Parts: sequence; C-alpha cells; structure tokens
Amino acid sequence: MRELVRVYKALSDESRLRILAALADTRYGVCDLARHLGLSQPTLSHHLKILRDTGLVSAERDGPSTYCTLNAEAFERYGICIDKLLTRCRQTAWKTTTE
Repeated sequence: MRELVRVYKALSDESRLRILAALADTRYGVCDLARHLGLSQPTLSHHLKILRDTGLVSAERDGPSTYCTLNAEAFERYGICIDKLLTRCRQTAWKTTTE
C-alpha cells in the first residue's frame, strides 16, 4: 500500500507529469529534457529522482550523459492507464499554454 501511495504522490506534481508526457514520446538526455521543459537542471534532477524511486522512469548512463525513459511496465504494475494519463496531461498543458 505504501508503494502505491508513493506512486500517486509522484503523479500529483505538474512538473513530474510534464516530464512523463515528454518521455512518452522519446528518450531524453537530462540536459535536453531540462531545456525542453524549461526547468533548471537541479529542479529536473529532483523530480527525476522521485520518478526513478517509484520506478516510473528509468535512467541509463551513456558515457558522460544520462538518458531517461518512461517505464511502461511500472504503470501497468500499478494499474495506471498510461495512455489516458498522458493524453490528459497534454490536454491540460495545451490549455495552460493557450490561456
């Protein structure tokens, strides 16, 4: 039960939802992802740590760079429909940017 609470807490932050939406489309290097989302590197690292700790995001080192990917299996394990979640995130993000 505690693990499930941690996952839903991780999903309750707008920045983390934006990270998940971006990673649904492609693998990102941390620096590129920070630039894409307009987040500072330390802020992004903080959010990525929370997402990695819950297993929703995986990080892999490739030389000096770290690349992040979405872990779809974790979403299935927790019974979260990733397609619906990310569609809703994108709709909300679009509304926010057009208002």
